[in-house]
This record gives sequence, C-alpha cells and structure tokens, in this order.
Amino acid sequence: MATSAGWAEALDAIFDDTDCKQQDNEIGEPGDCGKMGAGIFFMISYLTLSFLIIVNMYIAVILENYSQANEDVQEGITDEDYDLFYEIWQEFDPDGTQYIDYKNISEFLDVLEPPLQIAQPNKFKIIHMDIPIVRFSDPDTGEVKEDMVFCTDILDALTQDFFARKGNPIDEPPHVEEVKVTTFADRPGYERTSSSLWKQREEYCASLIQKAWKVHKVRATGATMSKADDAAMTSEDDDPTLPLSSSEGHPNLGGKSSSQSGNQGNLIEVKSSEGMDI
Repeated sequence: MATSAGWAEALDAIFDDTDCKQQDNEIGEPGDCGKMGAGIFFMISYLTLSFLIIVNMYIAVILENYSQANEDVQEGITDEDYDLFYEIWQEFDPDGTQYIDYKNISEFLDVLEPPLQIAQPNKFKIIHMDIPIVRFSDPDTGEVKEDMVFCTDILDALTQDFFARKGNPIDEPPHVEEVKVTTFADRPGYERTSSSLWKQREEYCASLIQKAWKVHKVRATGATMSKADDAAMTSEDDDPTLPLSSSEGHPNLGGKSSSQSGNQGNLIEVKSSEGMDI
C-alpha cells in the first residue's frame, strides 16, 4: 500500500462484515466486525503519512545524495579516482613492490585518467612537483634499487597538484621542513635520497662542470675550440629549474642554509667568459 496500489481492497476488507460476528446486546456479544468510521480514519491517516511525508522524505534523501556525488566529481577527487590510480599502478608494478623506476614516471602520469592525469610533455611539471626519489632495499632478497619512486609519494604529489590547480593549495607549516625524515618504519627498505627537483639540479650542475672542464682543458693545451662548441658555451642560459639560492636543503645534506646554498650557486655558475680561471 505504500506504493498507492491495493489500498482500495484493503479498505473493503476493513468494511467487510459478511464473515464476522455481529454485535448482540441481548446476549452480550460485542461482535468482531470492523467499524466503517475507524477504517476510514485509519486509511486516510496512513495514506497521508505515507505519500506526503515518508515517501517525499526518501526522495529528498536520494536527491541530496545524488547532488553531493555530482559535486564531489566536479570539485574534488573521489574514491573511484584513487581506485583507478591503483589499477593503473598495477600495470607498472606487476610484482606489487609499491615502487617503480623514476624514468617511468612520465609515462605513468600520462596514462592516468583525469583529474590526476598530467599529460605529456610533463618533464617540467614533474620537476616542479618535487617527487621524492628513494633507494629501495628489498627486505626479502636484499636487492638494492636506485632512483625509485614510492606509490604514496606520487599520489601525495598528484593530490597537492590537483588542489593547487583548483586554487586551494595545501601549504605545509614552516616547521614541517625541519622534521622531514628519509626513512619510515612502515616502509621497509625505503630510504629517501633525492627528489625530482634536486635530480634536475644535479644533472644541470654536472653539465655545467663538464663544459667548464672542457673549456679549461682546451685553454690549458692551447688548442682552439670549434665554432659549434664555442657557440654552445657562450649561449648557455641559466636553467629556470635551478634556484640555487633557495633555502631548501638537500635531503641527504640535512638542509643547508640559504647562505651556503648561495655560495654553492656562485661556485657552480661557471661561464665561458674571457679570463675564467679554474
């Protein structure tokens, strides 16, 4: 009857007095037949509560949940997005180690589904996200793998990037940098050694040192540089991903002060200008 079907038959059954004992005052028989007034009152009350209150309440709850689900999909990351992330992760980590090689990050981020996807080319985006790079020592086999990335580290970085794109960046308190650690008790074999930002800085600094050493050797031997090499040296611009005067410290160096970082920047900014002395 809550669906408005069959209420007329139920009302007829309440009114039916063909198969009941009629009231007989002479012998004191109260009878067990229904009362029309009571039946009408019951049906009206029941239908009013069912149709006007309870059913509408259920509909309101369903619509509210539906609207909330749509808002979650449009404004944030849902549980389905996280489930899809782990499904794609399994394709890159079939052994379930929770680690993948750093060189596979670009492809992994490209095949993710929105809103976590970062389509290629994404090199500079990965550098900006500063994803931790770790050394993984397998507790079972003892095998050591360098330049690996941990599943949760990538997911944390993607989540922070998503909220930053939405205009709600997750800012860490100033004291968080001071308490960051390189190992975790719940991650056996995990040792943080670098990050995507620091790796790019190291590679850039190494290229500068190699070019400076090449110029030094050429000048020391009195040889002349080719036009191509000279043009490459003189046209070298500073890498925008290398703010060497930053106050951030390398995770392996325990966090250096801004003055120390600035001194390092002065040491490695070697140009092929005239009168350079190494």
